[in-house]
Amino acid sequence: MKTNFRTLIFVLGVCIFATISCTAKQKYEAEKVIQSPVWPETVEISVDKFSQVIFVVKNTGDGDGSKSSPYGSISRAIEDVIDENTAIFVAEGRYTEKTLHLKDGVNMFGGFDSLDWNRDVTENITELSGEGENRVLIAAEGSVIDGFTISGGLIRGQGGGIYFKSVSPEITNNVFINNKSLGPENWEPDYWHEMANDGGAIYFEGDASPLIKNNHFITNKTENGRGAGIACNDRCNPVIRNNVFFGNISGLDDPMRSSDGGAISIFDWGNADIRNNVFLSNTADNRNDAGAIFIALWSSAEISNNLFVDSEAGDDAGALFVGGQEHRYDKPLDPIPPEDEFYVAIHDNTFIGNHNSSKNSGAIRFTMESRGEFVKNITALNNGVYFQRSEVAVNNNIILDNFLFLETKEGLGFGSIVDNLIWADFDLRVDAEVRDNNMYDLYDASSNYKEKPEFKDDAISITAFSTNWMRDEHYSEIYDPIREFEENELVNRVIKSGDKYSVVISNTETMIKIWGDFSGRSQFTILPTYILKE
Repeated sequence: MKTNFRTLIFVLGVCIFATISCTAKQKYEAEKVIQSPVWPETVEISVDKFSQVIFVVKNTGDGDGSKSSPYGSISRAIEDVIDENTAIFVAEGRYTEKTLHLKDGVNMFGGFDSLDWNRDVTENITELSGEGENRVLIAAEGSVIDGFTISGGLIRGQGGGIYFKSVSPEITNNVFINNKSLGPENWEPDYWHEMANDGGAIYFEGDASPLIKNNHFITNKTENGRGAGIACNDRCNPVIRNNVFFGNISGLDDPMRSSDGGAISIFDWGNADIRNNVFLSNTADNRNDAGAIFIALWSSAEISNNLFVDSEAGDDAGALFVGGQEHRYDKPLDPIPPEDEFYVAIHDNTFIGNHNSSKNSGAIRFTMESRGEFVKNITALNNGVYFQRSEVAVNNNIILDNFLFLETKEGLGFGSIVDNLIWADFDLRVDAEVRDNNMYDLYDASSNYKEKPEFKDDAISITAFSTNWMRDEHYSEIYDPIREFEENELVNRVIKSGDKYSVVISNTETMIKIWGDFSGRSQFTILPTYILKE
């Protein structure tokens, strides 16, 4: 059953930035929600809750799986599972085994010290590597995968890091890096937009309902396939929260436009909850759509409280693509489903510096008989906000990018554009309700108005004393001894040096940690929050 997102109550105080107000006619209310670094957490594990606990230390020989005599491989531990309520504790080290097949109800935890079994997932790196030769892991019903670095997964198929079908695991507090799916052999489809091999890091299908939380997805890729970070098909229902997606690329070798979604793809009647994530510098390569998130083929979603920065599409939608109808060339299109089966709610997100090749939908393209709402979002420095052939409510947003709404189709209701600040070109080519907007390109002065907005002057210029690239951690540290920031006051602020964007991970009084390699750079600008003066 699909959720009717129009019935959801959007509680005030759920955006990335602090309270914003415009004029007596308009008021935007929001509150910063991503207040601390989005980082894998060390969760305390109580052994008492499990009927069986198995210990693993790399290359320790043929023990019995106890703490004092652990197994030397994870595969041996899985073989020894006799109860669904089992935990496998894996000590630090790099494990290069064949594809691991978890059993139902088996929980696997990394990040343990091999001597005292204290747990710290950041200090005690526990890496599961496919070594560029095989898929890393197949998940099972009710399984938990927590505290690992999952790397080097490679498969000519779907899901280079993790694969599962019709099950609902929890995948939490992991780092997915350099996993890849290769395209089908001798792939020569007759039409564009055909299925290929999705999911560079994670792929699932068939009514799967996983929780994917507090993970980092870094530089994962697909050759021919959607969703370099996460991809799902066929009525999947994921919860994707508090993750970072950085530098993922879909469609490295795809001239057939079948590799949409540089970070995430939700396809074929999915129903996704995607919130509190950071999307930075993800790419849909070649002529593919959606540098960050691709939602299509009657998939519903709630996309809220996310930060989209510097993502790029070779075709449409630098950050976010929403499409209802599937591209079809050889069979009839579907009838449009009713609202209680298909609705996409996009609210309280921030889009900065995203772009696409046509320079018309850097932030979003909402199209192909889609239905939903775009509410209380901030868009700035993107090359366009684009609505097409959709039944959509565009309300209470701050839009500082060119706005385009064109084309309708039988069976769709009218759109509405109400109570927004739209301070850029406005191009409307459909019948829609347009009222109470503060508009640079004034449309119908009887129901809208033009009053120059005044933004809070909260940009910050920084001259770094030193900038250090931490290669293994994929971030840079900017040292500025002149400043005295409050600890973590800059978390998830967007920062730029030259033409290169990043996002602040954390900060102390004098040190700022940001994603990416900025070695050799000294001049930085923390961009404004686009909060309006009260």
